[in-house]
Amino acid sequence: MNQEIFDWLLLLVRWLHITVAVTWIGTSIFFMWLDRSFEFNSKSQRPGHVGDLWMVHGGGFYHVEKLLMGPTQVPDRLHWFKWESYWTWMSGMILIALVYYTGEGTMLLDSMISSISFSQAIALSIFSVFGSWFFYDFLWERKFTKTRPVIGHILTLIWFAGMSYFLCHTLSGRAAYIHIGAMLGTWMTANVFMRIIPRQIKMVEASKKGEPVNQDWGKNAKNRSTHNTYLTLPVIFIMISNHFPQTYGHDLNWLILLIVSAAGAAIREYFVVRIAKPKRAMISALIGLSLLTGVIIFSKSSPDAPAITADAHHPQITSQQEIPTPETPEIQETEKDGPKFTLKGVIQFEGAVPPGKKLNIPSGCGAKSAGETYSNEVIVNNGKLQNVLIRVVKGIEVTQFQEVPTTEVILDQKGCQYSPRVVAARVGQKVTFINSDPIFHNVRSVTSVNQKFNMAMPRKDQRETKIFNKAEIFLQTKCSVHPWMTAYVAVMDHPFYDISDAKGDFEIKDLPVGTYTIEAWHETLGTQTQEIKITPESQPLLKFSFKYEE
Repeated sequence: MNQEIFDWLLLLVRWLHITVAVTWIGTSIFFMWLDRSFEFNSKSQRPGHVGDLWMVHGGGFYHVEKLLMGPTQVPDRLHWFKWESYWTWMSGMILIALVYYTGEGTMLLDSMISSISFSQAIALSIFSVFGSWFFYDFLWERKFTKTRPVIGHILTLIWFAGMSYFLCHTLSGRAAYIHIGAMLGTWMTANVFMRIIPRQIKMVEASKKGEPVNQDWGKNAKNRSTHNTYLTLPVIFIMISNHFPQTYGHDLNWLILLIVSAAGAAIREYFVVRIAKPKRAMISALIGLSLLTGVIIFSKSSPDAPAITADAHHPQITSQQEIPTPETPEIQETEKDGPKFTLKGVIQFEGAVPPGKKLNIPSGCGAKSAGETYSNEVIVNNGKLQNVLIRVVKGIEVTQFQEVPTTEVILDQKGCQYSPRVVAARVGQKVTFINSDPIFHNVRSVTSVNQKFNMAMPRKDQRETKIFNKAEIFLQTKCSVHPWMTAYVAVMDHPFYDISDAKGDFEIKDLPVGTYTIEAWHETLGTQTQEIKITPESQPLLKFSFKYEE
């Protein structure tokens, strides 16, 4: 299908989904409020009277009365609230299939999180949606949960937490969040379809026949409806969280999901009981707000982490004293003015080039080349391999290093892929991230020694600069919005390195006479090393040869 047509399809289905979801959730919230607002009217002569309520809206008065089935005869015209729920679920599942089950898992999988296959991911996703319902329904149909519901609540929360942790460590962050939302949405819709409506039908049929109505059916239906109302705010949060990668893109995304969901349930409790139990409502509201405040503080980057940020939209650092002194290995100064040589070489590739993963790139990624788009882990041109890091790993222990370059290392996001995919920078050197696409990206770091960050980059041509003050092979950057987007940043504590270009060429400058161990690294093809000796009479041409092995 044409990508632009596909994107329009996504937009229209998403529009439908949000529209019917607003209708359903609004109805649920309204009826929960209505039930808490009824007041018993001693003057009512209607059989089965529970309470009534007067409301004003749209220039008129509304008088609503609640009656129990059985004592009250079934009216000729009866409106059922169910299709709002059904259409929300159906449109949501269609949307999930379009976004996550097409494009061979482009949006579903993240190789940095797990190595499961596309088919395994789909099987897991389907289980999370449907298998979870069978657990939930089996649990709440048991006698012990009906008599002691606290047990059911605890076991349900354990399942919710376990599935959140498992999915966030298996699927991409966005996919994990949306499948937890689908799990909760399935509980809610299946409650309506399989428990609430069938039991109300039984009550209506019994009432029509003049038979006694089992009020336990109504209590059970009401119990499931109450479950639904406490799930509404967590589901709404998950629906909108896809626009905020500081949630699903966080290292502890599963914990953020649990805390925010708990906050949403607590806030919903406030609205449910604020009329009948104002003290309990206030406590619930304070708990919810405290949880939200805590997760905001918790999710922030540590100010004491060993790195600094230079925001390209603010005045640049000009004072040398403001930049932390890079931590480099202890070295001895020798041969400051001795002869220096340039080590040149080439990275060759033998055999068949492994195909990249086919990507279902959104049309908003800007101009694309004709044909299909594939991931760029392996780039080979005329038998020469690009994006290989070549560095000296031994032999430089007593060498005087040159000053940190003032030029920026550029890492661009273009066509929804990083370009280049591999860069190298000195400790203390500026690394600038650019969003050249007209759509939302974010840059999240995966690092063990430098400061972690998660920067939103919503604007085209936006630039953000980072400075890293600890050596690290490798610091990785990802776009959590588009999980296939990955790049590698080698943070070096010496200047003797290079990245192979489109012709496979590289050169390491200013090497003094000596014996060195040279390492060549590629992200999918592995690492090779060679030992070379540089003399005034001999500067060998270094060659590495990589081959793909399945």
